[in-house]
Amino acid sequence: MKVISEEYIRLTEEYSWKLDVVASAILEEKTKKQLVEGGINIMLANALHNLYIDNEITEEGLESGLESLPDYLAEKVRVDLQKDC
Repeated sequence: MKVISEEYIRLTEEYSWKLDVVASAILEEKTKKQLVEGGINIMLANALHNLYIDNEITEEGLESGLESLPDYLAEKVRVDLQKDC
């Protein structure tokens, strides 16, 4: 994926610790960057689910957003929506 901007975030000691705890629960080694990217994907999945349930996005908008998620996470949103709709 092409990088279009560089953003840097400062983490408090508490949030750095939280990322370390999450990393310790994953079998393969992950960088903090990978953990943050995974967290963003999870937040996007939740947002798409909630926006669709609340009729704030169309099915087309939902599918467009799901295309940017890893397949397993997009499928989870689809399954959850089938249960919730």
